[in-house]
Amino acid sequence: MKHFISLLGIVGVISVFYACSGDDAPDPISPDNSAVVTSSSSQEAAPQPASAEKTPDSSAETATPSSSSKGKKESDSSVVMTTQVTIDTGATEFDLPYSSDGVFCWEAGCEKWASSASGPDIPPDDSISLSSDVPNKPNLDAPPVIEGLVMTDMRDSQKYNLRDINGTIWTQNMNISLTGSNCYKGDNNNCKQYGRLYTLSAAQEACPAGWKLPSRADFDAARNLTDFWKYGGRGKDGNEDFMGDMGFYWLDTSEEAQEGDKISDSCNNGSSCAMIFVVDAPGYGDEETKFQYDSQAKGFSVRCVQAK
Repeated sequence: MKHFISLLGIVGVISVFYACSGDDAPDPISPDNSAVVTSSSSQEAAPQPASAEKTPDSSAETATPSSSSKGKKESDSSVVMTTQVTIDTGATEFDLPYSSDGVFCWEAGCEKWASSASGPDIPPDDSISLSSDVPNKPNLDAPPVIEGLVMTDMRDSQKYNLRDINGTIWTQNMNISLTGSNCYKGDNNNCKQYGRLYTLSAAQEACPAGWKLPSRADFDAARNLTDFWKYGGRGKDGNEDFMGDMGFYWLDTSEEAQEGDKISDSCNNGSSCAMIFVVDAPGYGDEETKFQYDSQAKGFSVRCVQAK
């Protein structure tokens, strides 16, 4: 009987021992603000404090149960570990967008090319430039717009007053910038007053569509109108002279020298020449007008007449 009672006591002690060893409570961890350990039978992370910040790489990590000296069973609940991470944003500096007139971009001055609605991702390439052969790249085929006695040259938007002489419509001295043309002494103010000086090749492109260089008959009809001419001088061998004293104008290239016309010394050596009209300013020289055969390489003024 005594042996039976002793056996029951040993069984009870063993039962209590196993009951204690099966407790699922996790081992205590040292206080550390960088980690919070929770236990969940559903294997879900415990809610984090509202002040916790974390990066995509700092998500909750689930610890896989492993064997231990306490003999945990594989069916025990998993332990979920959630790491609390604080990011020191002061360690990295970011460029702030520059704002002007409601346009946001990354450097001052870029609002000149950016748009608040849309715009290029990169600034324009300042290294790209137009060819210097033709200064303003005019559209030589653009027809002019005529309103009354004012013509707007749509190739460069310059305006010219027109004049009707015996049924022929004339322009003022032309001022379109072309290769083979220049202002007297390189001064733009001279261009504004007298127009540009053109070689013959440039003169043939100076008139807009529907207009042409005047003929001998056109000049004959206007030669005595002293208030009509501009005395813009000429260009010769890289120099200019006679501005304010004489006017020199290209004729239509179909015109040829006739008896009584002056032949320039430039044409005596076989140089290529063409016809021009020469007019003296009132009070200068003989105040004469004449037709002259002269070098195509010289710089003379251009007036255009409307083609009929």
